Amino acid sequence: MTRFGASEKHADAERRPRVDAVAVDSGMLASSTLSEIEHSDAHLLYTDRAADRSAEQWTRAILEEVPAEVRAMLERAWGIIGLRLAPTGTAHTVAGWSVARVGADHILLQAESTLGFTGQLLVRCGEKGVLLATFVQFHDPGASTVWERALPAHLGVVRSLLEGAAFR
Repeated sequence: MTRFGASEKHADAERRPRVDAVAVDSGMLASSTLSEIEHSDAHLLYTDRAADRSAEQWTRAILEEVPAEVRAMLERAWGIIGLRLAPTGTAHTVAGWSVARVGADHILLQAESTLGFTGQLLVRCGEKGVLLATFVQFHDPGASTVWERALPAHLGVVRSLLEGAAFR
């Protein structure tokens, strides 16, 4: 006899997309336009459907095609860390982030913070799946403290956004 709810938890775990933190490599770093990267992290959504969409389409699925409550949470969080974002729907932006570079398999977004740092998001489609990497350059000594406080939430949100995009 199974415990109540055990089979449902097992079924949820099997349906949940696989997202892993991965090492940031030189190819990812070369995609950035920052002069000095002082923080970087990367997560990979394992999917055989990465080629079904362009990097820009995946990026929109990750950041824009989210439930309203998730979008509101993102906007609050980005506001707390002082990101200056364009209004949604503005040309050459995704979720208010400026498009810094677009390639055949990737897109690089950028946002400046009023708290003294620049952030970039790289989305790259590859054989293993969809990669989301974050790069940060600090311009103010206090900015690293702000980022360190935001980092645990950032890492959890990135994983959640990638998992959600797998279903959209």
